[in-house]
Amino acid sequence: MKMPVGSRKSSNSKSSSSKPASSRSPRRIPEDRILILSDSTGDTAETFVRAILAQFGKAQAQLKRVPNIQNETDLLKAVTSVQSPYLVTYTFASENLRKKAWSLIRENGLTGLDLFYPAVEVFSTFLKREPSQEAGLLHSASADYYFDRVAAIEFTVKHDDGMRLEDLDQADVILIGVSRSSKTPTSIYLAHKGLRVANVPMVPGIPTPPELIHAAQARIPIVCLTIREQDLERIRKSRYQNLAPTHRIPKALHQDAHYIAREKIRVELLETQKLARQLGWPEIDVTDNAIEETASEILLYITEQRS
Repeated sequence: MKMPVGSRKSSNSKSSSSKPASSRSPRRIPEDRILILSDSTGDTAETFVRAILAQFGKAQAQLKRVPNIQNETDLLKAVTSVQSPYLVTYTFASENLRKKAWSLIRENGLTGLDLFYPAVEVFSTFLKREPSQEAGLLHSASADYYFDRVAAIEFTVKHDDGMRLEDLDQADVILIGVSRSSKTPTSIYLAHKGLRVANVPMVPGIPTPPELIHAAQARIPIVCLTIREQDLERIRKSRYQNLAPTHRIPKALHQDAHYIAREKIRVELLETQKLARQLGWPEIDVTDNAIEETASEILLYITEQRS
């Protein structure tokens, strides 16, 4: 006797789809779980936590941020929303909230870390002043800093690649270097730090702008960015090849093949280095540097000049 087709199909489907419940893998609880509590946005606390995690190769740990905690009710709700194992980090300006947080963390069997108070205590001793215990003061101070950065970025963009040389004495720092030596990206990075930056290209056959010399005489910090010649050759060739097939390539590149010639590059670098050394301007080799590293060296130099 033949089994109906529908019955056979149903039987096969059932046998293939049914699995013992015990064969399913249990859900794994993440090992690295961190709660970030703050009486403000929590941005600073999270940045601090991520910086520490990076030292352990755990930059992708599970973070839970609870901002704007203003009272003990908010705090209780946040702390009891998690279960061990959890590291609870917190930044509270209020002494009462700090003490309550530590008490709740111990009561719930969690691990706690106050990211704020230990530093405040050291600063208070050094400055011989008591902290205000007001929340959100960083962002109030940041408002002024924000507008300073906007002004710095605007200045830097307007003084990129040798533009507006007559304003060089208004810069906080001036970067010089041959073409493709990271002047512009470094300038923009520094501008986001609130510095007004001008950058001036050193071009073979064109005299050093007198405005640059006047700025140096006015004690404006000037830094020369240099780069290993073979790396500069590679960068220029890559740019040349990317632009050559289109109408976008500058005519000067067609007319002057020396732009990507090793000997031409060597001469450019040597002439720029000679100028910097004659005038006592520091040199920074950007060859293997990230923009942040180059900017850090420049900031250190500016600090030394101002002290």
